[in-house]
Order: sequence, then structure tokens, then C-alpha cells
Amino acid sequence: MYLVTGGSGFCGTEITKYLIRKNQSVRILDIEPPSQEIREAEFVQADIRDEQAVDRACRGIDKVIHTAAKVPISKVGAQFSQVNVGGTENVLKACLRNKVQKIVHLSSSAVQLSDINPVDEAAPYRPIGAYARSKVDAEKVCKAYITRGLKVDILRPRTVVGPGRLGIFNILFDWISGGKKIYITGNGRNKIQFLHSEDLAACCYLASLDNHSEIYNIGSKDFASIREDLRFLIDHAGTGSGIISLPVKPAILLLGILDILRLSPLASWHYRTFHKDFYFTNAKAGRLLGWQPQYGNHDILIAGYDSYLKIKEKNEVGYGASHRKALKQGVLKFLKNLP
Repeated sequence: MYLVTGGSGFCGTEITKYLIRKNQSVRILDIEPPSQEIREAEFVQADIRDEQAVDRACRGIDKVIHTAAKVPISKVGAQFSQVNVGGTENVLKACLRNKVQKIVHLSSSAVQLSDINPVDEAAPYRPIGAYARSKVDAEKVCKAYITRGLKVDILRPRTVVGPGRLGIFNILFDWISGGKKIYITGNGRNKIQFLHSEDLAACCYLASLDNHSEIYNIGSKDFASIREDLRFLIDHAGTGSGIISLPVKPAILLLGILDILRLSPLASWHYRTFHKDFYFTNAKAGRLLGWQPQYGNHDILIAGYDSYLKIKEKNEVGYGASHRKALKQGVLKFLKNLP
């Protein structure tokens, strides 16, 4: 039986659905109830910070896919460490006590921003912001438990998008659907890789079947510059949105001030990295797991955007955690309405 922590969130939901399609029994541990899409899963409502509740959830479990985490847009300060680091230790401690066979820990590409691309698994840690630092510390906890005998794979996905993804992408999709100007920092020639949620789920599943402890950097099949990818999505939408480049340093300075004043939904990870190249090769996951992504950036953006339109049309209320709910735009809504 699988335990998916954070199974009501965006990534957790997609992973749970994938496991069910593979005829696996799944238990979800989350503070939020899961979507009706995954009624087949058993649900344990608990906080990842509750050590005893986590231990109970791990009883009778063979494999754990650990996705529960506070994400950058939550801007929760000390809770990044409490949830992302302390919660991870609670899971691993419970797995050790309950003799869980394999753990797949969902980390983040945010731990490893590099000026040399593609970024491989051996590149040094280079986190930006409290969220990324907490994910580095969580990886270090995983490595410590590997030395104690646990089998743990660490997955570092590029930004995960797919059907149902809202959060920060809700703003992008909202502006494009309304034909508004899309602002980017820099000239947009940099390449930013995404990852389809279904490709992430497939990699998690394959990693759970492997009996080793490894780190995998994973991303989409193909990608172009961020300007080209956005232009493709705008053409797909047919709304006539334009792309406006902003000078990097002034934009980062202004967004940093708005972030400090809590007037913008963007976190430091977003506005300090969006003008940079950031992509992986997927070579190690292909070699050791036989995993190959099925989707490129264009497929991924279309899947997210078309899903957004359906959600908007049906006036559905998002569920789960941050990435499955619309994000308040703050002062950015004034930028949206500029002529």
C-alpha cells in the first residue's frame, strides 16, 4: 500500500490518480480533504507536523511518496522549516519505525539554481529564499536517514504544470484569457523548463519500484525560450495578448519591495529567477529508471490553460493547497489593467 503525503494538493492528487490507475491501494495524509476525483483512496486528516499522527498513517504502508510541503507563494516564514523540514523528518522517522520499503521525497529544483545549464544532480546547492533553503534542509534530512538504512529517492522537478494547476499560473492564464499584456523580466531569450504533472507521477511511481537511493533532476521533453513558449500559448488562446520586457534590475527591486510589503503574490524565487536559464537533461532518470517525459512545454502550457478555462466556465472552487487554488493578485491587478 502507498501513502501519499500532501495527497490533496496539486502534485499529490495527480500522483494518487496515477497510482490508482496502476491498481495500487493508496492512503492520503493531508490537512485538507481530497478531491472527489480520488474517492478510491483512504484519507487520514492530519498535520504533517503531528509526529504521532504521521506514525499512525505509516502503519501497514509499503511505500511512501512524500509531497506535503509549504510552497513559495504561501509566504509562511517559520512554517517553511516546521513543515518542509520537520514534517519530512516526521515522515522518515515513521517510515524507519514501520519498516517502509521505499520513500520518494518530492524536493524542488529551487535548491539548485545554477549559472551553468543544463543543471545536473551533482551541481552544488544554491537556494534562493526561505522556501528553497527549507527544501535543501529537507534533502539533508533524507540523506541522514539513508545512512540509517532507509531507501529514499529525492526527486527535483522543474515547475510542475498540468490540468488543475492554478496558484501563480492562475494569474498568467487570467491575463492571457483577457487579452492583457504579459510582463517578463529581461528579453525572454532564456529557457525555462516545466514538467507535466502526469510525467511527475510516472517518475514517482518508477522511483518507488526501485530499490536504491538516488537523486533525480527531471523536466519536460522539450522547451524553447520563455518568450517563444509564451507566444505559443498566446497564439493558442487567440486573445491577442502582447509580451512586454521589463529591465531586470529595476523589476527585481520593485517586486522585492512589493514582496516585503506583502502587496504582491510573487515570492523571491519567482522574481529573482524568471530571467535566467534553468533546465535539466533527464539523463539520470532515463538511465536508471527508464523514465522519459512524454510532454514538452507547449503541451504542458496548453493543458494548464485549457483546464483553467474549464474551471472558470464552471465557476469551480479550488480545493487542496496553494497550487490548486486561484491566487489573489494583489497590486499586480493594477498592472493588469494598464492600457
